[in-house]
Amino acid sequence: MDEKLAAHIINEHLTKGTSHRKLARKYGVDRTYIYRMLKKNQHKQESQEREPEKAYPELGDDIKLLKEELRKARLKIELQDLMIDIASKELGVDIRKKSGTRQS
Repeated sequence: MDEKLAAHIINEHLTKGTSHRKLARKYGVDRTYIYRMLKKNQHKQESQEREPEKAYPELGDDIKLLKEELRKARLKIELQDLMIDIASKELGVDIRKKSGTRQS
């Protein structure tokens, strides 16, 4: 099978959600072959996602820096939420905006 057809089959499976059996019938290929081809593509994508530093070594330091900044931002948000919770308990007033409320 040529690479263009294989890429087309993988794309159809990912975008339209076409099953292995339907793809096999449509393209006249054994369904186990399509299953293996899709699994191989899935493993290839997962390995690229797991190791972005190896794929782009010049971005390694940037990724580490961004991860650290993200960790700090999440920590800051968590601390702000805790401060709001404590203030709400001490003041006895719900400080958070309720979702779905109408503006006056």
